[in-house]
Amino acid sequence: MTTATATATATNTLLKVEGLSKTFGGLAAVRDLSFELKEGEIVGLIGPNGAGKSTAFNMISGSLAPTAGTIVFAGENITGRKPSHVVKHGLARTFQSATVYPKSTVYENVHRGALCHFGVPVWAQIAQTGAYKAALRRTREQVDKVLEITGLAPYRDEIAGELAYGHQKRIGVAIGLATSPRLLLLDEPAAGLNPEECAEFGRLLKTLRDEHRISLLFVEHHMALVMGTCEKIIVLVQGQKIAQGTAEEIRNHPAVIEAYLGVDEDAHA
Repeated sequence: MTTATATATATNTLLKVEGLSKTFGGLAAVRDLSFELKEGEIVGLIGPNGAGKSTAFNMISGSLAPTAGTIVFAGENITGRKPSHVVKHGLARTFQSATVYPKSTVYENVHRGALCHFGVPVWAQIAQTGAYKAALRRTREQVDKVLEITGLAPYRDEIAGELAYGHQKRIGVAIGLATSPRLLLLDEPAAGLNPEECAEFGRLLKTLRDEHRISLLFVEHHMALVMGTCEKIIVLVQGQKIAQGTAEEIRNHPAVIEAYLGVDEDAHA
C-alpha cells in the first residue's frame, strides 16, 4: 500500500479517546484528553517530561484504569479492559526501555508475542493434534514474517541481550508486531538511538503503515522523527491537550512554542 493509498483510506476511526482523565491522589496526571486516530494514520503524542504521555498510553493499552473517560477501539469500548484482552483485539504496545528476554534468542522473543493468537488448548498441545501442528506452523510463519519486516532475520539465532541497544529496541517492536496488531503504540521508540538509527526507525514506521496496513501512535521527544513521520501530532502539557494538527501547524503554534518547543530546543532536537 502506498502512502497516498494509506492516506486515502484513513477515513474510518480506529481509536476514539473521549474525556480521558487520571488522578493520583490530588494530582491530575491526564485531564479530559480527547482525540481520534483514523485507520492508516501515524499520530505522534508529544510534550515535556511529566506531561502525561505515558499515563495516557498506559490507559489506552489497559495497563492503567482511567479515573474518567472512554476508550473505543475498532468499535469496542475497551475502557479498563485488561492488556491481554486489548492485545487480542488488535492493539499492541512497546515500552520506553528495550524490553526483551535477554537470555533468549531473537526468534524466541518474537515467538512469545506470536503466541497471543495461538488459540490451542493445552490438551491438544499435549496430544500433538492436527490443530496444534497447524497453529504451530502459522505461528512460525508469523515470526519469520516479522523478522523479515523488522530487519532482524540475520539475528534470529542471536541472544537478544547481547545485541546492540538499537537492535534490542527493534526486537520490542517485533514482539508487538507478532501479535498481528491493527494499531501499534510505541513509547519513545527513538530513545537511546543515534541519528542513523533514528532515520532507519522512521523508515520502518512508514513501511509498517504503507505496506502492512498498521496504524501507529507513538510518544517521542525526537522532534525530527515526529515531524518527518506523523500526519497528525497531539501536544500534551501538564496533562492537558493544548494543540493538535499537522507538523507544520504544530511547529508554528504559539502555545506549543511557548510551552514546549521553545523551552529547550537542544533537548528535543
